Amino acid sequence: MAKTSHHSPLQDVERDALLAQLALARQALIKAQRGMRPRSGLSRSAAAVIEEIDEFAFVLTGSTEFFHTDAHGTPPRQPG
Repeated sequence: MAKTSHHSPLQDVERDALLAQLALARQALIKAQRGMRPRSGLSRSAAAVIEEIDEFAFVLTGSTEFFHTDAHGTPPRQPG
């Protein structure tokens, strides 16, 4: 019988690197969205990917607001 763990199978270093890359992708999508028509398919698709990035970060960190900042214009917190 296999032993199960509640911890992520990723090591902390891998998890932090992955979260850093997700943060960059999320920032790029948000920046690109600013130039899109709000209700366009492209804008909705970008929003969906951002939502999935947030969900993935939640699975990795347990925080529903891992990439959200307190003040507008503040960079996202650094993982770790």
